[in-house]
Amino acid sequence: MPPLTRQRTPQSLHSEWSRSSLGATISIHALAKPLMKVMYHSAVLNLIKGQQGIPLSAETMEIYESYLSWKYVAETTKTLILREIYQRALVEGEAHVVSDFVLSYDGLLESTDLAVRRWATWILAWLAFHSSTREAVVAVQPCVRLSVALLNGGDHPDVIQGACYALYGISLDLDGARAVVEAGALEYFTELLESQDSEVQKHTCRNLGQVASYSSTRRAVIAAKPCARLVALLDFSGGNVDVFGGTLYALIQISRDLDGAKAVLEAGALEFLPRLLESYDPRVRRDCCWTLAWLASYSLTRRAVIAAEPCARLVALLRDGYVDVIDGACSALLQISRSPDGAGAVVAVGMLDFIPELLESANTDVGRWASCIIAELAFHPSRRGTVNSRSSVY
Repeated sequence: MPPLTRQRTPQSLHSEWSRSSLGATISIHALAKPLMKVMYHSAVLNLIKGQQGIPLSAETMEIYESYLSWKYVAETTKTLILREIYQRALVEGEAHVVSDFVLSYDGLLESTDLAVRRWATWILAWLAFHSSTREAVVAVQPCVRLSVALLNGGDHPDVIQGACYALYGISLDLDGARAVVEAGALEYFTELLESQDSEVQKHTCRNLGQVASYSSTRRAVIAAKPCARLVALLDFSGGNVDVFGGTLYALIQISRDLDGAKAVLEAGALEFLPRLLESYDPRVRRDCCWTLAWLASYSLTRRAVIAAEPCARLVALLRDGYVDVIDGACSALLQISRSPDGAGAVVAVGMLDFIPELLESANTDVGRWASCIIAELAFHPSRRGTVNSRSSVY
């Protein structure tokens, strides 16, 4: 029996072409990476589709995290995963599962891919917004990276908005507000007030207001000198109601400190506040009243408020259709009435004619404000006779 011999291999036309051609041959390794990315993307699509209507589990989040951390997964696939995680983070019941992997999103804040950074900031934003998961966000100390996102997100407003919203959520606790200040975010906030994007302006104002709402961090906001830029946003030209609301919120919180109130006045706020009392939006009217109330609450700044002559407009708001506006107007009039000049201005515009109506209001807060205003006006000897002469009407 002849020995086993290897049969002659048929000549391959492809092999012959490969040996004889001068051009480059195709490397299987060059094909592997793109093919892997396609396969991973398909697997992620199927995973997400299979999870629809099912509560998010830690096991599923572990799979998502493994995809997010691997360099051979395409950025488009990571974006797809982050969008799904974002939708889950919107619901507080599932946000706690998402928050267990918060370090993953924090690391993605430095991604070179814009879409990845965008979704990472918004996931952190919603986790920070939920009180049950805020502590987990603060614990990974993302504020510095979020602050950098404020500076470097100019190529996409959504990145800035997400970073602003995340920092706002973090600031809902005092420890978080301190972390925001320490990260240097206030410097960026002040610059972003000049953004051309109204959403960015609104979120920036809200952040400044939230940090300023705590006495221990308010001085840091005042020191950042945002008031001139905040007041510039009150200009009617091209104004946006939501931006007005955010701006007034910031000014109210800053004005809760005497130095802050002085800064608001020096920035020229009284040029715009009396006019904004006539805004068609009740939220703007309400917040404008409260801003004036805080500015008038200090003896050193009250005279400037009186000189701006807001009393006639404030008294007109006592018949506003919104109780919150009436409440704010009463507060402002009460603070103005604390000085003789202010009391005279309040009486001169017919405030006493509204007292009976206010005392009979179904809203007990309004009746209480009216009683306080009467007491304040009667406190000044020069106005006591006028008030007493109307006492029978009350």
